[in-house]
Amino acid sequence: MRRVVKFLYDFFEVYIAAAVFAILILSVVVQVFMRYVLIRPSPELFELAIYAFIWIIYLGAALACRFNQHVRFDIIYQRLPPRVSLGLDVFFHFLTNCVLLFMLYPVTKYTIDMFHIKASALQVPWSFLLGVYPVFVVLVLVHNFTTIVQNVAKMAGRKVKDPEVPPWL
Repeated sequence: MRRVVKFLYDFFEVYIAAAVFAILILSVVVQVFMRYVLIRPSPELFELAIYAFIWIIYLGAALACRFNQHVRFDIIYQRLPPRVSLGLDVFFHFLTNCVLLFMLYPVTKYTIDMFHIKASALQVPWSFLLGVYPVFVVLVLVHNFTTIVQNVAKMAGRKVKDPEVPPWL
């Protein structure tokens, strides 16, 4: 079961993100070539690069959340006793999950409702462009819930399985 879950995480946060990143780089390179060599800018490539960048931001943020590597201001946090810092972690992850759960239904409904509206240059439904946000919300909800369970177990004095090592370390 864990291998299936890890594969699903990797599928969205690594494989799809890598493919979208390759599309982003390729579209920018071709766009520069068309604009400065052929003197024929492409609005489709420009729009594709923008949407690919947005997808990369949200999938990358979910990946950072998975490994608890997101940016945070932790000057005071690091000076607190371990149980207090774990308690703050649990509180803020719980608060984040409450906000994300509150947003999940309207965001998903809006994404589905936007299927009939097409992007100006690419002419693809907006649902494909906006669809990364509900995926991001679900991934962050799951990662935060996992972190909450692990931190509560640590606070209770139970041994917790070592976290997965980020691939970039």
